[in-house]
Amino acid sequence: MKSLKGLAFRLFRTNKFIVFSSILSIAIAAMMTLSMVLFSFNAQSTLKHELKQMYGDMDLSVGFNIDQSKVVSPSLTERISKNKNVEQLSRVSITHVTLDKINSSTYTAGVENSDLAKSRYHFKQFLNDDSIAMNKALAKTLHAKVGDKVSIQGHSFTLVEIINDLDATGIAPDMILMNQKTAKEYNRLNEHIHADATYLLIKAKKGTNVLTLSNQIKSYDKDLRIDIAEQDPFVKSNLQSLQVFVIVLSFLVLIVTSLLIISNFELLLYKMKNQFAIMRSLGATTKQVSQLIFTQSIIINFSGICIGLLSTFFSQKYVYAWMGKFFKISSSPTQFHLGIALIIALCSFIIIQLFLLIPSYRSAKILPLKVMQKNERLDFGYSKARVILFKILIGVSLFLLIASQVLPTRGEYGVFFLLSAAVLVLLAFFIIFPVWLPKILEGLLPFGQKIFGREYYIAIKNLIPQVKKNTLIVLTISSLMIIAVFGSVTLRTIQVTEQESLKNDFRTPIVVETRLSNTKIDSRELTKAVEKLPNVESVSNFSTLGLAYLQEEDKNINIDYAVVDLERLQTQGLMSQLKSKPADNSFIISERFAKQNHLKVGQTVQLGEFSESKQAVEPNGSYIVTSIEKQMLNGADAYLDWNNGKLMDVDFYSLYVDSAHIKDAVNELEGIKSQFPEIKISNYEQSVKQATSMFYQRWGIFIVVIATLVVCTMVGVFNSLANNIYSKRKEYAVLRTMGVKPKGIRKIVLSQVTTYIVIGLIIGIVLGIILTYILLLVDPGKLIIDYKVLAAVIVTMITCSTILFTYLGNKIGNQNISLEITNDNK
Repeated sequence: MKSLKGLAFRLFRTNKFIVFSSILSIAIAAMMTLSMVLFSFNAQSTLKHELKQMYGDMDLSVGFNIDQSKVVSPSLTERISKNKNVEQLSRVSITHVTLDKINSSTYTAGVENSDLAKSRYHFKQFLNDDSIAMNKALAKTLHAKVGDKVSIQGHSFTLVEIINDLDATGIAPDMILMNQKTAKEYNRLNEHIHADATYLLIKAKKGTNVLTLSNQIKSYDKDLRIDIAEQDPFVKSNLQSLQVFVIVLSFLVLIVTSLLIISNFELLLYKMKNQFAIMRSLGATTKQVSQLIFTQSIIINFSGICIGLLSTFFSQKYVYAWMGKFFKISSSPTQFHLGIALIIALCSFIIIQLFLLIPSYRSAKILPLKVMQKNERLDFGYSKARVILFKILIGVSLFLLIASQVLPTRGEYGVFFLLSAAVLVLLAFFIIFPVWLPKILEGLLPFGQKIFGREYYIAIKNLIPQVKKNTLIVLTISSLMIIAVFGSVTLRTIQVTEQESLKNDFRTPIVVETRLSNTKIDSRELTKAVEKLPNVESVSNFSTLGLAYLQEEDKNINIDYAVVDLERLQTQGLMSQLKSKPADNSFIISERFAKQNHLKVGQTVQLGEFSESKQAVEPNGSYIVTSIEKQMLNGADAYLDWNNGKLMDVDFYSLYVDSAHIKDAVNELEGIKSQFPEIKISNYEQSVKQATSMFYQRWGIFIVVIATLVVCTMVGVFNSLANNIYSKRKEYAVLRTMGVKPKGIRKIVLSQVTTYIVIGLIIGIVLGIILTYILLLVDPGKLIIDYKVLAAVIVTMITCSTILFTYLGNKIGNQNISLEITNDNK
């Protein structure tokens, strides 16, 4: 056994570059696999953490809809609390109370002092009959601090806590928290509602299926509304995005790791088979050769797995945190799950061990001449079969794409169809690419020779017979680019979609709203006051939505209208289609409403309002369609001017303020709160910062892992390329005997490497965009290509390869020709 180990290590010394490359490829493959699996667990933990931030320990909320006549009774509360699967129950009473200082009706939640309620509403202090908590924005409006007295409907309360605003999604709502019994009393006084609670927070016992518990509670009263925290649309959307993202990335990582191992082991297995054939011809038995194979493969595999495991540990522990700080990404902390990592490492070890052992062990049992003949075969077989299989896979993927969009079951199976289609498209390409690669290289020959000279011609001519080796390297580069494209485009699309959602709330940099539902603010008075501020460039006002009727022959069509200052709205560019000065009876309508009702610019329409006294729609006047707009604010179907004097059943809702100096303008607007205390000021800049911060908290781990995968794959690709160049040293030595100078050898090496990389990058970008577009059909939207990330990967890849292989080309070109020809460097 000792002699076998000694022989194994002597063989390692003679093939040290190949052995090192193989260990490195295993380490990279192990690191990528471990990172991906651990990332999946951390991403799930991040979403659970986010779910806990939103809902606390609550699993269900139980109550009745507002439009129902039923309320939560003490008997229903007691019945639910006695359910054996309910661990904790907490009552919540929702009401509106009037703040005396600003005469404003404010949303109020009455809560119990339970851990469940505290986790749900994020407060810590005990709330008694005379104490309250409120959000930061409301406290700022009232100029209130912890310990101050706040008057509510003639009763004095002590402010004991100020909680954070929930404002990353746009304009923050105001909220007061008070004791549940007190809120219940206000509910009885203000809204004449006699109920034990508005709804109940429920925490299920550990191991309970929340859907089963939901059905049990539903059986108590079929009209109950039960909301499950895990089924929140926002969380479900993020979870679906996460699942699709993880599945696709895992598949891509599997492809990349496989290609890295195969491309690096090609030369190792080639060398091992040659050496085993020579040993067999010298009299070594199959058993001796098998033991040698086992010893070598164990050492290589174990070394690579250990390096990969340690690299993953240090990456999770230190590198990810450093990258987060370097790129200013505030992501959720990652954990290194040692048990899971060891299980994955062991599975990887077994799979790679089998991969190493099977071809070599089979070669050890075959006669030496057969091994040598098989070893020298360089081309892929079954070209016709590959073309047929390619066509079948593309056909099936097209069918799945169509099925995911048109079949009645698309809601249930659409994601599965799309994922299957994406996998089949990639598989089809990987099968057909070995057939296409020689044709691509032959097509490059005449153009390359004209542009780069005879060295390029020689370089490409030498590549064509070696399609089997070249294909694996090009596919690895393509897979790297697919990961970069898919990851960057998906994340960029999510970020831009979130920002565009914010833009719908902020059509100007600053939005001023009222806190009251029945405000007494005069829109034109407030507009003039804001317009006078030094840092305000322009301002327009917007009303609440009123209901009118478009009267056509025998039918009345509902229309939600807003009353605005048309000239100011036009000046701000918030009505792109209105070109002329609007008249008092101008009627601006949305493109959707115009198409539905066949209205055109210049047409006169009759509008009406519902008369309470006559219980019928009465004519209100005629208006001229002055403009048809693609985008309307606040979901309005139509705009009317404040000067129309007829349709005015609306109140002030908001101001749209434009300014070049947002911070100064916001400070000035804060100053007019003494005149208009009920106004609430929000600005786009601050909301974007908060939304971006939340985006990185939610997706920062994705960004770091994708960056790690790209770097690892790039190192693996360069290792494969170096391995491939190293294996052809004898060919370069022969070229030098034919008159090619060391400078020419360097050009040939760079030409081959650059050709690999450019073909791989182009194909990877195309496939990455196709893959992303297919998966985007899960949640259709606009595809945003992150050109900066793609450019960074391309430039880094080409620059690093040029530097590395210029050095390697110079080194090979300056070696002793006689030694290189006689040296066995296959």
